[in-house]
Amino acid sequence: EITVLEGGALEALQSQEIRSRIKGREGVKILNIVEEGYQVSPEDVDAGLILVELDKAQLIDQQLNQEIAVETAEATYIERKAEYEIQLNENVTALNDRRQDMRFTRLDFEKFLGGNIVSEIIAQLEIEERVAKAEAADLAALAKPLSSGLEDVEVELEPRPTFDPFDLDSMPPGMRERMEEMMADNGGQLPAEVLENIQRFSQGGFPSTFGGGPRGQGDFGRSRGQRQVRAETQPARVEDGIPTSREAPRLTLEPLIPEGLDIEVTLLMDNSYMAIRDTLDFTQYADIEQLEDGEAKQQLRNLLDELQVSQEEYFLAQDRIEGQRRLEARGFITPTELEAEELNLSKARNRQAQKETALSLYIQYTFPKDAEQKLSEYENAIMSYQRQLKENIAEQAQEEARFSSAERKFNLERVKLADINEQLDFATIRAELPGMVVYGAADQNQMRYRGSSNQEAIQEGATVRERQAILTIPDMREMAVKTNIHESAVQRVAVGQAVRVGIDAFPDEELTGVVTKVAVVADSANSFMNPDLKVYPTTIKIEGTYDWLRPGMSAEVEILVAKLEDVIYVPLQAVTYWDDKRVVYVDNFGNPEQREVEVGTFSDSFIEITAGLRAGDEVLLLPPQQSLTNIGF
Repeated sequence: EITVLEGGALEALQSQEIRSRIKGREGVKILNIVEEGYQVSPEDVDAGLILVELDKAQLIDQQLNQEIAVETAEATYIERKAEYEIQLNENVTALNDRRQDMRFTRLDFEKFLGGNIVSEIIAQLEIEERVAKAEAADLAALAKPLSSGLEDVEVELEPRPTFDPFDLDSMPPGMRERMEEMMADNGGQLPAEVLENIQRFSQGGFPSTFGGGPRGQGDFGRSRGQRQVRAETQPARVEDGIPTSREAPRLTLEPLIPEGLDIEVTLLMDNSYMAIRDTLDFTQYADIEQLEDGEAKQQLRNLLDELQVSQEEYFLAQDRIEGQRRLEARGFITPTELEAEELNLSKARNRQAQKETALSLYIQYTFPKDAEQKLSEYENAIMSYQRQLKENIAEQAQEEARFSSAERKFNLERVKLADINEQLDFATIRAELPGMVVYGAADQNQMRYRGSSNQEAIQEGATVRERQAILTIPDMREMAVKTNIHESAVQRVAVGQAVRVGIDAFPDEELTGVVTKVAVVADSANSFMNPDLKVYPTTIKIEGTYDWLRPGMSAEVEILVAKLEDVIYVPLQAVTYWDDKRVVYVDNFGNPEQREVEVGTFSDSFIEITAGLRAGDEVLLLPPQQSLTNIGF
């Protein structure tokens, strides 16, 4: 038999290690610990036997301070949420005012020129398309919510009272007054538009701050014939759509990477718009037949009527002056009376010229000026609407950032509190599995041998660091021997080889085992003691179960590397060298005879001879006296 002989120590093949889970560099002291060697029974497990009790005085102080931090963060969170909702309502109100101004100025424009002409002008200027494009860009910017990043870590805490946006008593005074006014104007219920905004917000979305309707489908002040009639919405109850409880937050510790902003600035009165705007000639619409019923047509009709009256008066004065001249020639009237009639004719002529001039001035100057003024007022209202929209986005983004920051802070403080509570639970270690209690890690003896003796021995009053093993409960049903194989023999050791095991404490007992693991690389832990020593950790499983085996017992293993049949072998020390040849010395009737041999496999005691000897030859264990030069000295 070719064997490899090494020493080792017993340990359980499977062990439950109980480590300290208290965070901190300074560690925590052991207040109480169960006696080493104590056999934990199933009854102890059911009763929740305390194995280790760690000092948690510092954790209790941290818990108290963290609870205060959580309450402060929660108050800030509720305040920021209320301010955010107030800002949303203010945005809706301000934007509705601007939209109303835009509609009213368009109505004034239509009132002056007529709906069809105004629609033609607006289509020529592409006002609605430009406003729709600008609003779509603003909506896209608003639709990007700030990521709170609370999706990856669950925190279970006792439920706290949540902020209910429909509870008037819990609202700030300013917001409560606005809500009461809106409910009073709407029959005791919230307007459907405001209710929809709050419901969207409560569900995690963003409210429509553009005055109701789907996003991107505002009216922009369309003409009366083009406006869409909105369907009436049934007023919803205040209780509808309100979350009843706040779910446990989720928190990610990954850094937030800001996204690049891609915001397109779209203005109404840009260069392309002004190029079309400058080509508008309102005088082309100063036609009584073309104009619709409106202020401009009414004014033009009045001027035409006045001109027609002045012309009739002038014609009448002309006819009258001819008759007066004939009467004066015949002496029926005096020259003074004729002069009076000529004066009336001159006045009629002047009134006609005045009315003609007034009509011409109105068509050439007043009409286009008033039309330009109405268009400018409409344009200013649109730009005011766009400006208010962007102000809403900016103000909402600021409030949203404050609210998001408060929310993240609140959830972070809750995570910290939950972690401290968990640490307090970890300070008391209870029995979970039956077995024998062993202090420290399963390889504690090996660790001490490797020089890791800077750790305090596990005992009451000792300080243990995070992740340091406190107790080990080995599974005594499966035991193994951990040994180190020298590099000269490791190539002959393989998994599955049979092993004879001897226990130093029980020399009369011989156990059997099998190699279950051979390390691929040498153990670097011993390099500081002897850099030239290369050993490979090897695990040998003991076959069978023995109650008298204990972890840490010294053992000797004999690994059966090979078993040779019908071979010639001699003691290992009988083979020596002569001029770089392997030789043995055979006893030839009292005279030593040198023979060259060929060798095969060897063990710690014997070596196989494949050629040069016969069975029964007697060899010398030591070579005879010979020249030191011949043997290599």
